Amino acid sequence: MMNSFVQYLDQFNVLSPNHAKIYDEYTSSADAYRLSIQTRIEQFLLSIFKDAPRSIIMTGNAGDGKTRLCRTVYESLTGQPLQQWPESGMMEISFNQGTLIIVKDLSELTEAVIYENLTQLQNEIRGDHARNIYYLIAANEGKLTKFLSQNSSLQDLSGLVKDRFMDHTKNDQNLYLVNLQDVTSSIYAARIMEEWNREENWADCDTCRKSANCVIRLNHRRMSQESVRERLAEQYRLLDCLGVHVTMREILIHMSYVLTGGLTCDQVLNADYKAIEKQAKRVYYNNFYGAELPDGGSIEQGAVQYFRELDPGRLSVSSIDDYLLNGDISGEGEIVDKHARLFDEEIDLLFGYYRKQIEMYRSQDANRDSGKIVELMPGFRRKYFFESDEGDVGNRRKLVPYLHFHTFTESLINRQKQSAIRKELIHGLNHAFSKKLIDRAESQLFAVNENLLIHESFSTSQTVLNVEPERSDIDYKPSKLFITVNHGPKLEVKLPVFEYLLRLASGGLYVTLKQEVDILLGTFRNDLINRSELDEFMLQVLAMDSNKGVYKRHDINI
Repeated sequence: MMNSFVQYLDQFNVLSPNHAKIYDEYTSSADAYRLSIQTRIEQFLLSIFKDAPRSIIMTGNAGDGKTRLCRTVYESLTGQPLQQWPESGMMEISFNQGTLIIVKDLSELTEAVIYENLTQLQNEIRGDHARNIYYLIAANEGKLTKFLSQNSSLQDLSGLVKDRFMDHTKNDQNLYLVNLQDVTSSIYAARIMEEWNREENWADCDTCRKSANCVIRLNHRRMSQESVRERLAEQYRLLDCLGVHVTMREILIHMSYVLTGGLTCDQVLNADYKAIEKQAKRVYYNNFYGAELPDGGSIEQGAVQYFRELDPGRLSVSSIDDYLLNGDISGEGEIVDKHARLFDEEIDLLFGYYRKQIEMYRSQDANRDSGKIVELMPGFRRKYFFESDEGDVGNRRKLVPYLHFHTFTESLINRQKQSAIRKELIHGLNHAFSKKLIDRAESQLFAVNENLLIHESFSTSQTVLNVEPERSDIDYKPSKLFITVNHGPKLEVKLPVFEYLLRLASGGLYVTLKQEVDILLGTFRNDLINRSELDEFMLQVLAMDSNKGVYKRHDINI
């Protein structure tokens, strides 16, 4: 039995000859499956041209969905499916509110055509769109800004575009710029997983003679569980908080591979026992991190390149490793039951063979037979990470390489948590600025140099912790904090900075994550110092308190 949906997923496999379907230009309304993920930007664009038309510029990376959004707007306004994009890459259509000129990709046009259309766009904006002619332009940010900066006659438009890149609230009723790199990747990943794991897509698998030996079907059954999908989406959320943007195309390619491992129904149906053993390794929790991909594989250039750095299989936590190897002989009924559910007899554990390997490892010479277990442990840890019982959440979180990730995400949505964490961030900043262990009783933020001279002290009320605001035009979750000191210098706090400061606050080393945050924190400290004024009659310094073994503030009268 062949599942046509698995064939559809193969169109997102970059190693497959069918992979051209991942590009909107090669999609057709006649395709059996069409991606139907609802996005806020799509709804926003349609409402704009229906209720309050204006010119729109969409920017983003290749794969962010700009072409698909142009198609959606065209089909909605005309009521007709778009069979093929014209060679020119441009279309002019009439709609209830006037005329819309759609530019599928500004980079594909000649310099002369780009100049002509951007000049017309500038003129329409200057005239408040009195002629009811509007533009929808999809553009690469670099190409757009470079072209505008090189043509002095377009300086008005250049200024408008620059303002909107710097601050999306500068958008108005004449020109709206949407940067699709601002979209929160984890939102799309969660929706794609839910959409692709709907049971109607997998009905054909129920009557397949090889269903018990099919790792693709196993991947679907596991990913149809909400708890597993949430944990997979949580890994994308981790990328959000690190400031990593994953395009829609990269998510589609990645999620397709997570489900199928690059396999097709033909390969499963024709597999002998040796092939089944190899296919068993293409389980979703290995696929997610590209564990079975050869180094340098094409898919590695997308989402996998980021997730490999977050792979829980690479982290050895003694309590978790001990549970994986010995949980079934712990003697505690609840632990034994959990272990039995985790080490089931499905294809990903070779129908119980891997559990027997653990038993052999325990009963024989561990030093002699440890090689096989060492090879299997990364997969066991990944399985535990996604499938462990909810009661093990504290242990499971130890497999996230950022210790304070969950504190960070909680701080993004909980004002009470923000208030509590602000003190820790101030303490961490004092450590980072001075490179000394500061007394925890010191609650102020010090603008201090590495010579321990305090240029100014700021109270907690002067040190404000804020979350970036929500967006109504795109799918967006706030993913960073801001520390603003005395209405002046502002520090952008993404997860690496947050992690670094909280580790310092709890006595961590300065070297961990130093390269990622050093320049940012150094600039912030210098801004604070430059805006400060030293008291000409009294100096404040940090000096060692020999009784406590920490540094405290001391006043020196001059």
